[in-house]
Amino acid sequence: MEKQKDDFRKSLDSVQNWPQGARDDFVLHALDCSAIVAITDTRGRILSVNNRFEEISGYTRDQLIGNDHRMLRSKQHDKKFFRQMYRTIASGNVWHGEICNRRQDGSLYWVDTTIVPHISESGKVTSYVAIRFDITDRKQAENHLKSSRQKLQKVVNTDFLTKISNRLHFSHILRKTLRTSTASHLCLALLDIDTFKTINDTSGHDSGDRLLRKVAEKLQEFESENCFIARIGGDEFAVLMTGDTLALFETILQDILEQMRFSIRNRTMTHACTVSIGYVSVPLSDAREKTLLKCADLALYAAKTEGRNRMREYHPVMEEKLNLAARLRRRVQTGLRDQSIKVFYQPIFSLSIPGRISFEALLHWDHPQHKVLSPQYFPEVFEDHSLTMTLNTFVTHRVMEDVSRLREQNIRFERIAINITSCDFENTDFFRKLDSLADGMNVPLNSLALEITENIFSRPHHQQVERELDTLHRKGVLISLDDFGTGFASLTHLKTITFDYVKINRAFVAGLERHGTDAAIIRGVIDIVHSLGRKVVAEGIRSASQVRALLEMECDFVQGDFLCEAVPVMDIPEALEKIRYKALL
Repeated sequence: MEKQKDDFRKSLDSVQNWPQGARDDFVLHALDCSAIVAITDTRGRILSVNNRFEEISGYTRDQLIGNDHRMLRSKQHDKKFFRQMYRTIASGNVWHGEICNRRQDGSLYWVDTTIVPHISESGKVTSYVAIRFDITDRKQAENHLKSSRQKLQKVVNTDFLTKISNRLHFSHILRKTLRTSTASHLCLALLDIDTFKTINDTSGHDSGDRLLRKVAEKLQEFESENCFIARIGGDEFAVLMTGDTLALFETILQDILEQMRFSIRNRTMTHACTVSIGYVSVPLSDAREKTLLKCADLALYAAKTEGRNRMREYHPVMEEKLNLAARLRRRVQTGLRDQSIKVFYQPIFSLSIPGRISFEALLHWDHPQHKVLSPQYFPEVFEDHSLTMTLNTFVTHRVMEDVSRLREQNIRFERIAINITSCDFENTDFFRKLDSLADGMNVPLNSLALEITENIFSRPHHQQVERELDTLHRKGVLISLDDFGTGFASLTHLKTITFDYVKINRAFVAGLERHGTDAAIIRGVIDIVHSLGRKVVAEGIRSASQVRALLEMECDFVQGDFLCEAVPVMDIPEALEKIRYKALL
């Protein structure tokens, strides 16, 4: 390396020792060989071009010289773009930017351009030298990548069957409406097809799919700037409206109810279709996402239990369900005291390196009336931030203790992943306490991973959270983006957040064998994440065919009950012996 530097210095010294004229000629020759060069007067008339200018433009030197440089304009830039450029160079300053020009045959090309004004001894600009480099290939690659991202985003936001917005897009629009709408009131309605299960069971899934498409088609007739439609579940649709007149909401929903009374016929029989609608209308200033969904859901439940084929508005009397949830939270608190709340561990297996195993710590409840329940059976508990933080602290302490237990059992593992919720970040000491706890219990930070969901980064003070995560990451803690594809601005997060893994939501994995769209989404996510040098985990594995499909897509890690169920720490050795996919060991 030093010898190369010495040789370069000697060569440079040699050039600098040339006579001024020879040196200038050499520099001009080098520039002429590598760049696209043109000289124009102050009015834009071409005075001189080099061979490379002729080659890229398709014009001969005779066709160019004397003509206005505007003959190359592609109409890809507005007048403001050129005014700013001319203002810069006319004042004697160098301008640099990217310009799209048009060849003689009509095709476009892009050039990275530097325009240098020539200033006379009197201080007046007399001409301009433009030095360009062809960047057409790069711009085409950028446009292709942008188009691919837009297509992927559209796929992610669109329901594969009905081609209307899906739950992910609905969640995004609801949050955006709550943040930015200027309307005085908001109405959220949930619509459920009364006869869907009957039609599906008696006439087959094709008839059920045709019914869903028909309902979506009819709902789209009501879509407008102030009315958003989405399919958010199997046979459940959402209608989100904003406005200043409450009576208008009810009128539209009554029209929807009427439009949904139709017949659908197959080869053997005709089915009558009706829907139930539950809705809630509130002043926008009082609207909260979770509360809206709960209230609309309670109203929908009332419409269905009262006989279906009707709509019901939320009323506080429906709060009994919420009271039941409160009782459930009290039982969970009791479970923490009597140790019926426990931490189970589910293995995460590598598809590329057999025997490479990590674990995810999962909360389980040994319920007195039921079997062991996972959090999906008591989600209401996590709406209480204080109780959620208590549960998360309990899990974190237990994981620290179980790291040593796993080592005592000679179980080789890389890391244990802990799920972190937005509640944890309301405590500004969370990261410091995690670091201190690990140090006090002699647990190396590089044996831990944090699984975080994207909604954490849409909360206030998310920049502080990102800095704290970066600190832990530098100390060895790996970061995993959990439930990827179900949050807000997922692709943006891939670009801005420190992470090591992306965890594909089980909903996409579940549709891997049934829907080509889910496979396309998973493949797209894997390709994007791998291009960033990160890894992908697929959760919710239910079959060997899903493992094989993910292996073909070059997914890095898999996890699910099919492979190995979550078990207490002492049962891990026995559970690993029963794994259904032995090749992973």
